[in-house]
Amino acid sequence: MLLPKQDILATGLVLVSGLVYLLWAVDSAVPGASSTRACGIVVLALGFAASASAVVPGFNALLHGNKVYLAVTSMIGLVAFAGGLAMLIAASGAGFSVMMGAMGVLWVASTTHHVVLAKHTPPTRSAHDRQTKHWHRPHTAGAH
Repeated sequence: MLLPKQDILATGLVLVSGLVYLLWAVDSAVPGASSTRACGIVVLALGFAASASAVVPGFNALLHGNKVYLAVTSMIGLVAFAGGLAMLIAASGAGFSVMMGAMGVLWVASTTHHVVLAKHTPPTRSAHDRQTKHWHRPHTAGAH
């Protein structure tokens, strides 16, 4: 299974987010940045970057694609938003955990969705193929 480039970047960002969360959860975060808010802000920034790399480029197609997928991921995004707000406003560890869990679920859903779409999307012709198409037309009788 080959991941599309945007998902490789998003996967790396989500993995780093998971590491930051894990270090926070076991009380081993970087000194000076070990508070719930500090770690949560780092995870939020990484999550936004992951979303920008994996979702934003195909946003128009997403809006016109599978409505159930869009509705479910939007609801999960609202859960992540609520957890993020709780983490930021009240320094809630539970909110941070909800946000991180929702981010993980969104990453799995998005990556799976992109891989399935890639399997069912015919490859596009290269620029070279488009430029040289007229050289490979079959000759028809009587055509000059």
